[in-house]
Amino acid sequence: MAYSIQALAQLAGVSPRTLRYYDQIGLLPASRNPDNGYREYSASAVDRLQLIRYFQAFGFSLTEIQSLLDQSTTDQTAALAQQRAELAAKRDHLTNLLNTLDRTLAARKGGPQMTDSEKFAAFKRQQLTENDREFGKEARQLYGRKTIDDSQKRFGNLSEADYQAMQETEQHLLTALKTVAASGDLTSPTAEEVYQLHRQWLCFTWNNYSAAAHQGLAQMYLDDDRFASYYNDRVGLPNTAETLVAVIQRYAK
Repeated sequence: MAYSIQALAQLAGVSPRTLRYYDQIGLLPASRNPDNGYREYSASAVDRLQLIRYFQAFGFSLTEIQSLLDQSTTDQTAALAQQRAELAAKRDHLTNLLNTLDRTLAARKGGPQMTDSEKFAAFKRQQLTENDREFGKEARQLYGRKTIDDSQKRFGNLSEADYQAMQETEQHLLTALKTVAASGDLTSPTAEEVYQLHRQWLCFTWNNYSAAAHQGLAQMYLDDDRFASYYNDRVGLPNTAETLVAVIQRYAK
């Protein structure tokens, strides 16, 4: 079945002007009716427009969408599957947040009270989801699936006191790290404090600490710009991650 530009615009919820623009830039080429020269769209064009609309909803630019549509069907399917996983994670987080909020409202109205751990469970799950999406693949490659899954379980089971202590430890770490990154002195007491704080921070979720694993994590910080950006952005100095790696390499023995 072939669609006219007006019919496809109505079907897809876009304007004819948008479809003409997509045709002009090669994003959604139209064929021409041999009788009148008007644009018309085949079933494959409809499928292509559906993909365009999906990727737009996911926040991709037209340039990025064009690049995706130039890839193989397998790669496109993988991209859709990845977006679905991210949507499902967001849905689960919102569901958890709503459940926690409902219980909070009920408690404030005299209903069953929540434990301190339950009050913050949704926020911990969100952090787990974000960390796993950002760094999970690389971490599993380095340490193995079971180790990372156990670490995530340990994080999810942290008491509220331990969870707050973990956050405070990271803040102390970033403060000390900023001092060392600014001075460049790896032999100072503050540099050794950075190592101890980073080790302490890891041990909130690591079942067993080893210097070798700590060194391996430092290497991952070097190999992946995302880890570097995390520390550089949090501290505000471009050499922060490099400094942390140097500290770990010096003191993790």
